[in-house]
Amino acid sequence: MKKSSSGIAHIQPFVQEYAETITDVLEIAVTIIDEQGVRIGGTGLHAESIGQPIPDGAFFREVLATGKPGFIPGTGDNSACKNCTTAFCCQELATMGFPIKKHGQTVGVIGVIAFTAEQRERLTRNSAKFFVFLGHMSSLLESKLFMLDDQWRLQHQVQEALETINGKYVFGGLLGRDAAFVQLLQRAQQVAISNATVLIRGESGTGKELLAKAIHAESGRKDQPFVVVNCPSVPENLFESELFGYEAGSFTGANKAGKKGKFELADKGTLFLDEIGDLPLALQPKLLRAIQERSIERIGSIQPLPVDVRIIAATNRNLEKMMQEGGFREDFYYRLNVIPLTIPPLRSRPADIPLYLDHFLENFARNLNRGNLRLEESLRRWLVSYPWPGNIRQLEHALEYMVTMARGEILALRELPADLLADQDEHGFAGGLEEQLAAYEKQVLKTYVAPGATLAAKKKAAEQLKISLATLYRKLDKYQLH
Repeated sequence: MKKSSSGIAHIQPFVQEYAETITDVLEIAVTIIDEQGVRIGGTGLHAESIGQPIPDGAFFREVLATGKPGFIPGTGDNSACKNCTTAFCCQELATMGFPIKKHGQTVGVIGVIAFTAEQRERLTRNSAKFFVFLGHMSSLLESKLFMLDDQWRLQHQVQEALETINGKYVFGGLLGRDAAFVQLLQRAQQVAISNATVLIRGESGTGKELLAKAIHAESGRKDQPFVVVNCPSVPENLFESELFGYEAGSFTGANKAGKKGKFELADKGTLFLDEIGDLPLALQPKLLRAIQERSIERIGSIQPLPVDVRIIAATNRNLEKMMQEGGFREDFYYRLNVIPLTIPPLRSRPADIPLYLDHFLENFARNLNRGNLRLEESLRRWLVSYPWPGNIRQLEHALEYMVTMARGEILALRELPADLLADQDEHGFAGGLEEQLAAYEKQVLKTYVAPGATLAAKKKAAEQLKISLATLYRKLDKYQLH
């Protein structure tokens, strides 16, 4: 297991937000330096030099080296800057630096800088208060680093638990060994421990709701409700009452006791907005406001009702194109697209198809009391090579049909659903056994060895396929997969 980073450079976006917040409070420029002396946060004149190292001999390098706070009041005594390579052109009139520490080690510096006479006078006059404030800010940053370490440890503990003896990964109802898909599952698992809004993209049938449920089940909200809203199914005239609820007697036909909406039902839990791309444009501002303000108003009430809800949305639509065409609000899109996760279609990860075949075969055989069923090898090869336009859902339904219609313990081609039987010649049964085996072998190699793969990656692939590296190279040459 890799060690997590002990410094602050890996949380640069958070650090920059921190610097801007401090500037808003103190009304003075702020800069934040990492343990390498690189500026990773800055406001005012230093906002343009983020990512660049501070000069050799600079005052902040002394704070890094000593781990002690310091202050240059700008009263004419600039001895602390005498070794700085940019002292001759420096525009800073007064500077204060405070170390950021973790486990007693200095991992960065928070600095405040006066660029005007008024700022210099205020910084000098209130230097003691500024030191106390920066001390609090440093402690908060240290707490953030400790929290990230805890998250990192949890992430890798769960990741190791996901991996089984044969390299299969399981996350909720999703499983796979395809490298890109496993990486997606790992990202989803990492996201689960936060409260960030998630937007899941993917074709119909790829398992977007399954992924949303898995994220909820791995989160701190797992013991709270998971509430689903299928956006296209909510009539526009009932949208507000369905999502926000209503007070007793608020309209004709209303329940006498009033009614909770989906947001209230999901309080402390997760609200899953399925097919968000099909939500009418006129309804998007109302939902956006509820998400932003974390409060709702029931119909018939003027009293805001706070709700603690995590939002996970999903769509198979091209939201970017919809925005360009005026069918989806830009502000709504950016509010939802905080953590984007895209599920690849099943046809792009053929190594995962056998996992789902065995998984569904076993489940349906057990549920239907059909004993130990297995797939005829020719049928298995065809099922693996089929493009599955309906993705996992289509494959699941096909297996359920075949198990139900099985005439013996071995499922053969005759058990295929009618729509798939019609596709036999088009998807793999043309040609003899040798051609079919070659096509299957090529497909497997493409799954394990990406274009431009490194030597290390090829060695790992050969090990996983239980062949020598020389054999792997011969087969890659055979199918022109280098």
